[in-house]
Amino acid sequence: MAETLDELGLFEEKMLAYTSSLAIFVGVSVAALTYYLTRVVKKPLLITGSSRCADFLQRRCPVLVQEYYPTVWCFTSRAHTVMCSLLSELTTWKLPPYRREILDMPDGGELHLDWLEHHSNIHHDNRTRPIIIILPGMSGHSGSHYVINLAKAASKKGYRSAVYNHRGSNGVKLKNNRYYCAADTTDLQHVVAHIRSFYPEAPLMAVGASLGGMIIFNYLAKFGKDCGLVAAMVMSMPWNTFKTTESLEEPLNRLLFNKYLTFGLRQHLRQNREVFDKDSRVDVDHALKSSTIAEYDKRFTIKVFGFESVDHFYTLASACYKVSRVQIPLLSLNAADDVFAPLCSIPTEEIKKNPNIALVVTSHGGHIGFGDWLFPSRESFMDKLYQQYVDAIFKYGQEGHIEAHVQKREWQNTPKSWVKKINSDTGRNEEKKSLGIVGKRVTKSPMRSKWSCPVCARVCGSRIGLYSHQRTHREGGSESVH
Repeated sequence: MAETLDELGLFEEKMLAYTSSLAIFVGVSVAALTYYLTRVVKKPLLITGSSRCADFLQRRCPVLVQEYYPTVWCFTSRAHTVMCSLLSELTTWKLPPYRREILDMPDGGELHLDWLEHHSNIHHDNRTRPIIIILPGMSGHSGSHYVINLAKAASKKGYRSAVYNHRGSNGVKLKNNRYYCAADTTDLQHVVAHIRSFYPEAPLMAVGASLGGMIIFNYLAKFGKDCGLVAAMVMSMPWNTFKTTESLEEPLNRLLFNKYLTFGLRQHLRQNREVFDKDSRVDVDHALKSSTIAEYDKRFTIKVFGFESVDHFYTLASACYKVSRVQIPLLSLNAADDVFAPLCSIPTEEIKKNPNIALVVTSHGGHIGFGDWLFPSRESFMDKLYQQYVDAIFKYGQEGHIEAHVQKREWQNTPKSWVKKINSDTGRNEEKKSLGIVGKRVTKSPMRSKWSCPVCARVCGSRIGLYSHQRTHREGGSESVH
């Protein structure tokens, strides 16, 4: 009897402990869920200097008027950034059927474009199909999960995309000591001119993440309306390089992100050491000992690009000083908790003064994260906004703030200093050589220059199409066709 009572007492104690643990678990879960629903889940903040722009975006991009639910089990900034990247890389392992194009640059280097075509003629023909240039981040390339998602989404929408692989990225060795950085827009200028020469009637848009967004912004600030683009979008773009550096120098950020990115930069330098060993400006051994991005920039980047100092480089790279110079529609997506782009570094007051820029800020989302509420690997908020925005630009641009750029087709008026009308195959090749945009086509180009009309420079889709087009000149009394 005594043993039975002891067993009952022990059972009661276990049940009491279990009940107490369950009560604590339920209490903590309810508190966490309450915090998540009241403090984390919020509608994105839209900041722009144009009410017309705001109305257009909210009408054509429904995600901007809906609450965003970050991944519930890792919504904090660092956890969200890391988990979204890891899980997406594990689930996005299959590359799309890219077609690689290698561009010979005027300095002797090479730049690789990975094209993802869309051959359906339901909405556009090959001549006018919209094109999206995708610029990855610092360590990104055409095989990165977020780049693959952007390229596939463009194809699904009926558009053509070209992934701009930074020099020396994606395992490709450098041909010379020319590298890439956020303040240098020369390569992007050549890529835009090259694409414009092959598809003069297709609207062209640029999309970039992190460092890729910085390059796009600096490009827009440099060329204004003559940039050859109808619009642009940047995601998780650092606005102030000084404040980004300060944030990444914080102990936890330094451990999680700074050292990892610096390791990738050192790997790129080590793989291409032979071209930099010949450069007297660079001490490669010293640069390879860098432990942070700031050290790497001081020992390598500023020397290769000829900047006076790190401060000089960071000033030129920072978008916050050039907000007023953007003259085409630009949508920027940032998360308020992004350690790469602290909220205090975003020049919201300056943005309000420029009707061409729209800033979207989510309460959470990390850096290139913006994961789905349950599974980060599913379609993210960033992916949804991107798809809706490119559709808004290419399909409904005449309704909103981009009317002057899209409806009047300013992309057809590419600056003559970049791409001139060529009246013969020989002249076309000579012009492209002078621009430094001669491409080595790995696969057959969908629009070959030999099908370009020698009278009006119109590019036809086939030899038969060119012959039919030339008949209009002969029948109309135009100059003879040889």
